[in-house]
Amino acid sequence: MRNKWIRMLALALVLVMSFGLLVACDKKDSGSASDPDAPKKDVKVALILEGSIADMSWNATAYEGLKRIEGLGATIGHTENTPVASAADAIRAFASDGYDVIFMSSNSFQDVAVETAKEFPDVQFFLINSAATESNIRSFAIQDAEQGFLMGALAALLSVNNKVGFIGGLPINPIINGGKGFEQGAKYVNPDIEIMSQNTGNFDDAVAAKELAKQFVSEGVDVLCPMANQASLGVMEAAEETGVLAIGSGRNQETVAPNAAVVAIIKDTSIAYEAAYKSYLEGKMPEEILPMGAAQGVIYIGEYYKDDISQDIKDKLNDIQQKLAAGEIKIKLD
Repeated sequence: MRNKWIRMLALALVLVMSFGLLVACDKKDSGSASDPDAPKKDVKVALILEGSIADMSWNATAYEGLKRIEGLGATIGHTENTPVASAADAIRAFASDGYDVIFMSSNSFQDVAVETAKEFPDVQFFLINSAATESNIRSFAIQDAEQGFLMGALAALLSVNNKVGFIGGLPINPIINGGKGFEQGAKYVNPDIEIMSQNTGNFDDAVAAKELAKQFVSEGVDVLCPMANQASLGVMEAAEETGVLAIGSGRNQETVAPNAAVVAIIKDTSIAYEAAYKSYLEGKMPEEILPMGAAQGVIYIGEYYKDDISQDIKDKLNDIQQKLAAGEIKIKLD
């Protein structure tokens, strides 16, 4: 396994060089290059989260990204469990309090963010998994399908019953794309494998996810894979209780099911948040929506495998990850 901090540092530097838009001098932390003596100002950065930072998944790594930004000298603030209906009020509260940068953690926020951002032209907005680009809005796209592909491939490598299951949360684009990637990854390894896939419609209801997972097991699924934020923990618990295997979708999810969890396929959005913020400071953000996945170190295989997983399976999965990063594997989302 590659040394993780070296990978993150190198890839973040690449992203910083490629990810940027010219922003006004008064929004920078240290004055423009043309005016190095411009007075410095503290940069205030906010993160609006749709879920909980305790979900060991999407929101947890987003918050980790915010903490990375704090480590770069910014003053930070965040809200958790913010419904779309309350997002505009959260934006206005942060903007009115002098925040310079606002990250919106979910594409569910896209429409309200685009509309509300018009009220605050001097605030820089970053939208995750959005298609929006405006004068003060930039977006980057996390490659959820790549995470799903790796989960599906590993599930197929592990399955004895030739039947694997994917359980998503709210059926928004990242989860839908994750499910498509899962199916293609499983079929990449075993074209004849049977796949059960269903979304619970909720990111918070771990009980519902657990019940659905147990239903899958009763129908012969022997490897469970969640992509449902907080609700993913219910899937991991179901695997632990029923004696099947599970593949985590967030760091430390394996601790919820120590006997069932094989490994976690990580979607570490903190790398993307940090790179986006650095590019804001540099004032070099292009208008195009930038993908962030295996090639950028955002999607990767976790460090802690279940003890009895063979080296052959690990090697096969590593090879698939490398092919994804190199662009040798193409995932169809249409």
